Amino acid sequence: MSSFKIISNKPVENEDCRQEIVISIDKKTVAEYREEAISNVGEGMKIDGFRPGHVPEKVIVEKFGEVLITEEAGRLALEKIYPDVITEAKVEAIGNPEVAINKIVPNETFEVKITTATHPEIKIADYKKIAKEINGKKADDTEATDKEIDDAIKELQNQVAHDDHHKNNPDDKGHDHGDLALPEVNEEFINKFGDFKTVDEFKTKIKDSIKVQKVRKEQQKKRVEILDAVIGKSEIKMPKILVTNELHRIESEMTHQIGQMGLKVDDYLKHIGKTIEDLRKDWEPEGLKRAQTQVVLNEIANKETIKPEEEAVNKEVAIIMNQYKDTDKLRAMIFVETMLTNEKVWGWLEGVK
Repeated sequence: MSSFKIISNKPVENEDCRQEIVISIDKKTVAEYREEAISNVGEGMKIDGFRPGHVPEKVIVEKFGEVLITEEAGRLALEKIYPDVITEAKVEAIGNPEVAINKIVPNETFEVKITTATHPEIKIADYKKIAKEINGKKADDTEATDKEIDDAIKELQNQVAHDDHHKNNPDDKGHDHGDLALPEVNEEFINKFGDFKTVDEFKTKIKDSIKVQKVRKEQQKKRVEILDAVIGKSEIKMPKILVTNELHRIESEMTHQIGQMGLKVDDYLKHIGKTIEDLRKDWEPEGLKRAQTQVVLNEIANKETIKPEEEAVNKEVAIIMNQYKDTDKLRAMIFVETMLTNEKVWGWLEGVK
């Protein structure tokens, strides 16, 4: 017997590439997650006489009520069965779904509405031929030159000189450090950056690091070239919702970066003389490119049956959930699956010869 029942499954009216699925989850399935739900709801709850995390179930239920416990249990159940729901509904879902609870009756009914973006129509170009052609091109030289090694070492000398100057002159905040004497590259200097036995060993490490950076740059350059060619030669009916989702991500990234600099978004916008609407308009080409990129990668993954290992997904999801306690697990799982699948697709494309 299935743990859920699909009540309705239909496209969202007047919206391209959006599907609405209403399901009821079997009460026995919801009940399987009751204990975990109670633990989640009561996490951090402080009651005199009980240690945090050891509050009795009865006390937690009395405090929060059966409806909230059932809601959390249903959410946990949905995280587990979501892939099966999508499969049974025959929906090629992409991105994070929107989940709304329709009905909750403890020990009886748990009904939810899932709204998800679906894979847009695409006539993809011959990506194997394109990848083969680009992979066959002569790569740029990735070996480090003597000048690049010397420049890298000089940058580290400047860094040490800067740090030593501020250590000895903590109040000298206005110094531009343009005339600081650089430290000699000797045993004392190289040991600031690792357990190196000789200067030559240190220089070899610098040389290897520069090569790694150049190899990554060359790899990224080919990835962009392959992607641009595939997108340019494909026919993609791009739904607005996917571009809008990417614009939201760009905005979130900007907000995070501004916050890390200790600034407020409103102050930043005032400084650059733009509104958030102005920025969204500026971001539209990038948002479209990101959406097209994901559609193409999804299509290749589907055609070549490329997907990440379940163990790898679970490991990454666990790390995210540990670092960000309030993260929705279902969304974290979809994010990780997408990122790991993308990387496997790129690896596959790079292997086409």
